[in-house]
Amino acid sequence: MSTEQEYEIECRTIFKRLNTRKKFAISSIEGTHIVVEQDEEICGQKEPRQFEFDSTKELETFVTKENQAERDISTQLSGNSMPYR
Repeated sequence: MSTEQEYEIECRTIFKRLNTRKKFAISSIEGTHIVVEQDEEICGQKEPRQFEFDSTKELETFVTKENQAERDISTQLSGNSMPYR
């Protein structure tokens, strides 16, 4: 197996840990450059967003932040107090 294939497998393994209601997909992996797209709908309009990472470390940081944001939202929604707006 080439190092490029190993790198792609590593990226996909990190990406699989993403646990959020948002819809993300890996758009491309070229060398060490990773592009992730998010399908976002705002007021009925599709607004795709792209996130670009230059290393697996950056991708891992992104996955960790998104997972933490999802946990924070879930905690807020399951609590007895109303969230501030």
